[in-house]
Amino acid sequence: MSRNNIKAICQLKKTGEIWNLFLLALAILIGVVLEFVFRSTGMEDDTPYGDLIAGILAYGYVIINVFIKVFLQADEVPRGLCFGMTRKVLFGYSRIADFLEIAVFAIIVSLISASVATITVFKIAIIVFGLIMWIEATAGNGMLRYGKVVYWIYYICFLLIIIGGPRLIGEVTGASDATALLVDMVINPFYNQLPVWIGMIAFAVAGLVVNWITFRKIPVNVSM
Repeated sequence: MSRNNIKAICQLKKTGEIWNLFLLALAILIGVVLEFVFRSTGMEDDTPYGDLIAGILAYGYVIINVFIKVFLQADEVPRGLCFGMTRKVLFGYSRIADFLEIAVFAIIVSLISASVATITVFKIAIIVFGLIMWIEATAGNGMLRYGKVVYWIYYICFLLIIIGGPRLIGEVTGASDATALLVDMVINPFYNQLPVWIGMIAFAVAGLVVNWITFRKIPVNVSM
C-alpha cells in the first residue's frame, strides 16, 4: 500500500471518523446517565450496562451510515480524485476503510456486550457492510452522477420502507414467518451455518461488485 494513498484516504475519511467518535462518546454518555438514573431512583433495569452501550453503538452506526455518510460520499470522491488517486485505487482504499471501520465497531460491541454472541455480532457486521455497499452503489453513486437530489429521493424512499415495510410484511401471507426465520437463522446457531454464511457473504460481495460497476464510469464534477 502506498503511504501517500493511505494518508489521502485518512484525510477523506476524517469527517466520517469524527462522526464515529461522536457516536462512541454519546453512547458512553447515555449509558452512564441511564445507569446513574436507575441507581439513584431505585428503578429496575434488566438490561446490562454493556448491552445498553452496545445497542446504542450498533443502531447509531447504522443510522449514521444510512443517512449521513452516504451524503459525504459526494464530497469524498471528487476530493480523492483531486489527490491524484485513480478510480480503482480510490474505490479499493475506501472499501478497505469501510470494512475495517465496521470490524472495529464489531469488536467493540462484542467486547462490551454480555448477551449477544460474538459470532452473531460479526454476522450482523457482514450484513451491515453489504447494506452499506448497496446504498453506496445506488444512492451514493447516483448522487455523483445526478446531484444531491438523489439523496432526498433515497431519503424519502428509505423512510417509506422503514415505516411501511413492517406493515406490508404483516399484511402479506407468510412474510412475517419468512422474516422471523431469516432473523432466527442469523441469531440462532441451531441452523446449518454454512448456507447462512454463504448467503451473507454473497449479499456483501454482490453489493461490492455493483458498487464498483456503478462507480467506475460515472462522471464526477469536482465542483459539485
